[in-house]
Amino acid sequence: MFFKSRAFTNWGKNIYINPKKISPKNYNELKKIINKKSFIVHGNQRSYGDVALNKDLVVSMKNFNKIKFFDEKKGIIEIESGLLLSDLLPIIIAKGWFPPITPGTKYVSLGGMIANNVHGKNTYKNQIKYYVKEIKLLGLNKKIIKCSNKRNKKIFYLTIGGFGLTGIILTVTLKLKKIYSPYLNQKVIEFNNYKQFYSISNNKGNHEYSVSWISNFTKEKIQGLNYSSKHSKIKNNNLVFFRNKKIGLINLFISKLIVKNHYFSRIIHFIYRNYKKYFYNKLCNIDEIFYPQDYFIDWNKLYERKGFFQIQFIIPKNKFRKILVEISTFFEKEKIFSPFVVVKRYDEKGKYLNFCGSGYSISFDFEINKNFKILKLFFNSLIKNYKLRVNFSKDLVVNKTNASNYSEFKIFKKEILLLNPQKKINSFFSKRLEI
Repeated sequence: MFFKSRAFTNWGKNIYINPKKISPKNYNELKKIINKKSFIVHGNQRSYGDVALNKDLVVSMKNFNKIKFFDEKKGIIEIESGLLLSDLLPIIIAKGWFPPITPGTKYVSLGGMIANNVHGKNTYKNQIKYYVKEIKLLGLNKKIIKCSNKRNKKIFYLTIGGFGLTGIILTVTLKLKKIYSPYLNQKVIEFNNYKQFYSISNNKGNHEYSVSWISNFTKEKIQGLNYSSKHSKIKNNNLVFFRNKKIGLINLFISKLIVKNHYFSRIIHFIYRNYKKYFYNKLCNIDEIFYPQDYFIDWNKLYERKGFFQIQFIIPKNKFRKILVEISTFFEKEKIFSPFVVVKRYDEKGKYLNFCGSGYSISFDFEINKNFKILKLFFNSLIKNYKLRVNFSKDLVVNKTNASNYSEFKIFKKEILLLNPQKKINSFFSKRLEI
């Protein structure tokens, strides 16, 4: 049942370890794991950061991949935690349903979505927690706990966004979103200054999803494209997904130039921005809207062996320009750039370490190289000075001091300890922040 991994890592390919790995086949085998001194559960190795890494034992839930119950009329579905979203989508879309929240890749497990309380491009109620009806959790006492917002409520909210530290998620019951077509109506608008950006990002209209891609930002201007979309009412059952295509040598070479060379990156961004604003598809399939990064299933190869990291945080609306100027000044001084910058209007409430707050969510990708240390120092300083809320599900760099400044960090740590008293369930993330 056990085997030794040669090189186990995350999607960011930024930490390499050699733990034992196990893929239990049933609940009895799963219960035996609880006797182990140290472990973490993972879904499909799609975490950017260190929330699903443990140096001793990593437990894969890939064999727990069944749909236990599906009310096709009401859109209520109970799913085992190891089922991948990519396998669930064709089944529920064929019946006229869609996940109420989806992250930027479909190659994630349902358990991982719950453990990280994922958010997406939604313009309203943009956290998976709103749509979870029930969770079945295997606790360290080897008992199955049923929890919801009415039953074992504290455990329920600790588990959603609890980074897998409360127990082993067995199944999740979701309320799905009704759709009539696997296609969406899309609108793409260019912005070239802060006034245009504010106007576009604050105007949700009747769109259900919205996100902005930033190609350039300075003190004077911010440039990019805003993508807004809503599910089409035109009935169409022709479900189309990207083929599972690897990046290939030519695309790999071009992509590496984009992430390594600032000037080449800006040229490509300029060409893309002008092409996209004039020749975008107004009727798009699911992949084009929600999962563009899945076009190449191995796109993380474009970074070197040390990998990359992503940092995401929320900037209050009244400090957005000020903080972006501070970031751009730092980038210019240190000759650093991020090839992918994404911004979303965000207004979500939450507790514990959930990604919540009001303002603009912004994310940056960076190759890990000689600049890694100064980037860590800079962003930790920025987060501390402005008290910014971080998305810990993607994080790799935030220090324990910044995390402990969260108003509910001590409560989260204390309540996790009640469920996990010996810290048997632990990860690089939980140890880094001393949870």
